[in-house]
Amino acid sequence: MCPVIRISDKLYARLESHAKGFDTPSALIERLLDAQDGIVIKEIKESTEKPELIFLPSDEDQFKKLLISGKQAAVSLHRIDGSIEKRIWKANKISQSSNIRGNLWSGILRGWKKKGIVKAELSI
Repeated sequence: MCPVIRISDKLYARLESHAKGFDTPSALIERLLDAQDGIVIKEIKESTEKPELIFLPSDEDQFKKLLISGKQAAVSLHRIDGSIEKRIWKANKISQSSNIRGNLWSGILRGWKKKGIVKAELSI
């Protein structure tokens, strides 16, 4: 059974003005959402601003020291659509001379634009 959504006559008329051919209300809403999602994804792909990185503990040197000793960190990847992907970063090869940010950009955050990642939170 599909959920029922009640909308005002005014909003229905607005939706109706965007209908094409024999669009059902459901098909129309889906098409409008697809178009909106496409705009958002295009904006991300054209953005040159990298995702925000948040380290916990916030002092990166302390974070790195704990990462080296524990060999892993919890990662929360925040996407433009509001979803959050949680994963574990296995950092077995990280050493004192390693570049933490470089490892993130070439690993977990590789392809961040295509994936729609806007923020990454890393915690020990």
